[in-house]
Amino acid sequence: MATPLEWTVLIVVATIGHVMAVIWHCADRHQWKMCERRIYDLEIPDKQVKRELKNSIHTPIHAAFLGLCLAAGFFENKTIASFVTSALITTVWAEIWHYWSHRAFHLKPLHWIHLEHHKSHLNSPFTAISFSFTEKLVFNFGMLGFLAAVDTVFSLNFYGVAGWYIGYLIINSFSHANFELKSKDYLKWTGRIITSTTYHSLHHSRYTGNYGLGTRFLDKLFKTEWEDYEPLYDRVSTDRQPLKHLRERVESPDGR
Repeated sequence: MATPLEWTVLIVVATIGHVMAVIWHCADRHQWKMCERRIYDLEIPDKQVKRELKNSIHTPIHAAFLGLCLAAGFFENKTIASFVTSALITTVWAEIWHYWSHRAFHLKPLHWIHLEHHKSHLNSPFTAISFSFTEKLVFNFGMLGFLAAVDTVFSLNFYGVAGWYIGYLIINSFSHANFELKSKDYLKWTGRIITSTTYHSLHHSRYTGNYGLGTRFLDKLFKTEWEDYEPLYDRVSTDRQPLKHLRERVESPDGR
């Protein structure tokens, strides 16, 4: 039986994606200052938002899977050390699982799983919660199935795993916005490793490349990062010049 605190955390996991989507939607609609650096100077169709909201009905499957793991007796360690270790293991596995499952979903035999998410070529705040039921099922089964297997050998912490989900859902929400939140100097420091909203926007508008979840590491390693990402980021964030169409390219420093 879950404790009141565990139930509270599960409710947060179930709803935080929708809450963040509404916040970014309001920010964009009311032209908050944070929305000034637009990535694409294009309008998002109303029918796209309606479709995304319909798809978001099953987004709380994250919490359902996590709750089932808890009910089955997984992730019972309560120490601070296990919290930190669990969060780190979840973060590393998420990068690996997301990258390879994401690339697999772009293969012709499996693309039907990922197709619904990619109907949004231009990201709206609600794109982050718009997936097919099958995709959410596969993602969570791969995430929590692996962690449950680890838990049989090395006891994991529920709050460490849940904490990753909450962070993921928050970050994923602004990764699907159509405005850049990171600073103009971002690529000089953490941006060398960590992705940005612009990074994932290219994946949607160009349909391939930039498969990484939170880092650029695997895209760089397997040469799936778009070569003009960095000059495009500078154009959007420093020059504040949004792109005019989805296939527009920016020349990289080496002229490619």
